[in-house]
Amino acid sequence: MAAIPAASERRPLITPGFLGWLAFVGLLILIGLVAAFIVFSQGLVVTNLTNIVPWGLWITIDLSAIALGAGAFTLSAVVYLLGVSRFRPMIRLAVYLGFVGYTTALLTLVMDIGRPDRFWHPWAFWNVHSVLWEITWCITLYLIILVIEFLPVLADSRYFRKYKTFGRVAHTVHRAAPALAVIGLGISLLHQSSLGATYGILKARPIWFKPSMPIMFIISAVSVGPAVSMAAAIVLAWTLKRKTVSMDVLRTIARFSGLGLLLYAYIKFWDLAVVTYYGATPLAQETFRTLGEFTPYTFGFWVGEILLGIVVPVVIFLTPRFNRRPGWLVLGAALAALGIVVNRWNVTVSGLVVPLVYNPGAPILLAPSPYQPALIEWAIVLGVIGYALLMFTLGGKFLPLFGESAQDDLASRHS
Repeated sequence: MAAIPAASERRPLITPGFLGWLAFVGLLILIGLVAAFIVFSQGLVVTNLTNIVPWGLWITIDLSAIALGAGAFTLSAVVYLLGVSRFRPMIRLAVYLGFVGYTTALLTLVMDIGRPDRFWHPWAFWNVHSVLWEITWCITLYLIILVIEFLPVLADSRYFRKYKTFGRVAHTVHRAAPALAVIGLGISLLHQSSLGATYGILKARPIWFKPSMPIMFIISAVSVGPAVSMAAAIVLAWTLKRKTVSMDVLRTIARFSGLGLLLYAYIKFWDLAVVTYYGATPLAQETFRTLGEFTPYTFGFWVGEILLGIVVPVVIFLTPRFNRRPGWLVLGAALAALGIVVNRWNVTVSGLVVPLVYNPGAPILLAPSPYQPALIEWAIVLGVIGYALLMFTLGGKFLPLFGESAQDDLASRHS
């Protein structure tokens, strides 16, 4: 273990640059809080959401945050179920990012449901026929599992070490990590797939009502979630000016994500071929025509999802010339995350623009309803992003996220 430097040589935890960054993040949160007050006081009428397009920008952020936090259950399964211990240094960071991702999703849901005072209804009034009810329960249970898995990190931090009883309880509970990994994996796969299945019962049924949607939601989350954790480890290494995880482990995660994205692309192209060619129907063709006319779906799909979200990250993750350089890995993970966001937007918002096809004999057919987020919706998103950045900043700065012991953590933070 490295010797702890003298007090005069220690690098301060709080620097002017750090305070400036906190001020920027605080401004984002303040904007979000002001916007939230307006929404809560006046209702969703201040947004551009309607009865025809009830899900918009906020749900896109919600679904994206859940997918990008998937590194938690993926890496936990690799370590606790497959026994690959070399990834153990990534577990705490991945679990923490999962917690941040899921709480970020919950924040957007609080804004989106319109009546946040009724958030408890899914747990009190069971609607077993609703996919959204099942998703609510899964997300709640998985968030509880993330909190339990993260308790030892809090116990090992310098601010909780003096509470010996809390430390003993946290580490005792954490002995159930292998069992929690099994339960968490099942719950995560269940709600990730259910999110994909949800769109088969919404408006754009001719192109979303298919068994491949749940599979694509799972594979995209499993592929990109670990890449986000990998990029976070690199960013923390840059900002903390110390090594976090070995480059060997990071490159392995990158290659895993690259192969996962290839599988995702394979299924995606076959899915597209089935809908547009092999199993094409006049209704599906009309749906794509509507998407092309009233939404940026075509550009988002080929440029956002395929080129930037899959092709470029795959080249970066699987080419030694690029995956040996941390900067390229961060870029690849950022583009893969962008592809997830664009996909969730395309599926959620663009799909709602397509009118619902009623049963034969229906007297009217609703016209397409284009949607553009209102300024206040963007303000809420800025606040939510500010929350996520604040949690990531404070966690990286003050919590032992890389499996360090309490003593090693104290030494490394002052080295």
